[in-house]
Amino acid sequence: MASSILAYHTSSKHSFSGYADSPGFLDWENQPDPFRRFEGSPETLLDLPSDEAGPCYDLLLDRPPEPAPLSLRSLSRFLYESLALSAWKQAAHSSPWSLRVNPSSGNLHPTEGYLLLPPLSGNESAGVFHYSPLRHSLEARRFLGADQWEEIVASLPPGTFFVGLSSIYWREAWKYGERAFRYCHHDLGHALATLALSARIRGWRSLVLPAVGAPELARILAVENQQGPEAEHADCLLAIFPNRNARLDGATRSFQLPSALLATLRDQRPLGDPNRLSSDHLPWPLLEQAIISAAYPGGWSGEEPLSYPTVPPVVPLSSEGASLLLRRRRSAMAMDGKASISPDSFLRILSQLLPRGDGFPFSLLPWRPKVSLLFFVHRVEGLSPGLYLLLRSPAHEASLRRELRPEFAWQTPPGFPDALPFCQLAQGDFRELAAKISCYQTIASGGCFALAMLADLSGVQERPWFYPRLFWECGLLGQLLYLGAEAAGLQGTGIGCYFDDGLHDLVGIRGLPWQSLYHFAVGRGVVDRRLQTQPAYARLRRAAD
Repeated sequence: MASSILAYHTSSKHSFSGYADSPGFLDWENQPDPFRRFEGSPETLLDLPSDEAGPCYDLLLDRPPEPAPLSLRSLSRFLYESLALSAWKQAAHSSPWSLRVNPSSGNLHPTEGYLLLPPLSGNESAGVFHYSPLRHSLEARRFLGADQWEEIVASLPPGTFFVGLSSIYWREAWKYGERAFRYCHHDLGHALATLALSARIRGWRSLVLPAVGAPELARILAVENQQGPEAEHADCLLAIFPNRNARLDGATRSFQLPSALLATLRDQRPLGDPNRLSSDHLPWPLLEQAIISAAYPGGWSGEEPLSYPTVPPVVPLSSEGASLLLRRRRSAMAMDGKASISPDSFLRILSQLLPRGDGFPFSLLPWRPKVSLLFFVHRVEGLSPGLYLLLRSPAHEASLRRELRPEFAWQTPPGFPDALPFCQLAQGDFRELAAKISCYQTIASGGCFALAMLADLSGVQERPWFYPRLFWECGLLGQLLYLGAEAAGLQGTGIGCYFDDGLHDLVGIRGLPWQSLYHFAVGRGVVDRRLQTQPAYARLRRAAD
């Protein structure tokens, strides 16, 4: 299976001589419905929170607030700042479309969210619930008895609840074809980041439970019997710990869903039926093979976290509230080609991309960092344009020094702290190359900087299921870049279209283990004045009034 997922990786690359296979046009008649609904499912409407600033974003990464108690009210705000709608957009003479707090490739949103909850006032039964971002509601999929819930959480800290995430690959394949597998897992990483950050705002801790396999998760989420191109594929189970002082030890990392409970659920029909997303579908055999090859059987207990090196503390440059920042974030469609970023703002973004202190938010992922970042610096005040590298783990340096071009300088830029593992590789104007490698998109050359996320694929040989997890790490980093850009008065955008081996040739990468899995750009976005923006839940609020 390892060779199959690596074959997918190679075959899904874009190159100067051709792109990975895709439809080549947009079949608007079959555009997937962006909202999964379970028709006939009992629904709990959540109160719509008012927008509030929340704690200072810069300080949030270092100091979590005091924990809030778990209730339907705090749960509503947790989802409002992670998986909910953030706005509606509309152009003249067109239908409106929604945006979400968690970004998605092409705004297609393959990621579905579920909650495993204890009994709460206003939602009296424990159970498994699908989150509907359209209606900001919970759709019941399974009700669980009190004894069944206690069986699930018996080995976990008191108050624990769960978020499960799944992917509908068809939503991305409709537009992107074979490369959809990559984009779905970028999106899942972004969703994990928004969930972790929203939990942090509440003073809660979060952890992806590494041992829970796809078959067990699919059963508890009630998606195991979905068939065909619109089926949901269970990806991961995230534990949320409202008790911030809860000890997360090896027993927590080896947590598995109770086998007796799963056996009981085997013949239990879930509540509600999934809606149809499209009337017709195109097959993508390479994508289907990747889904099968990378399916996670479960049983891995993760890696012990690194002892994180000391890096410069983040100095807050503003009192920007994290809650508003999460909901305000937008993807830039174009860059102005003029704006620069201050040294302090750039240093703050770099520092936030490194594990530090308690490791948040990277402690969410139960493995050591596998991704380092190659920067195309265009307009950073006080920093020469050129190629730079941010080493996110000390373990990466020796391997990358062997892999990258021998003429690279590996010098700490003047004025940068020695403790920050950021080095200059080469000086020069790389704007044209950045755009060319990113499928000729000027958004990669018109910002303050662009970057490529270099991931170590060596473990994928033996563990093909780890391949999508590398994209999760990239998506998490992308979300921090989005928010860091917004906090600096700029915007970011993820770039999934790039010429993989064009980037590798530029820096000297000749093959495995290092490969670029995601590109990103930060700068001043150009506002499209033709678009109107409407509040996310204005219609629901009017209905409530």
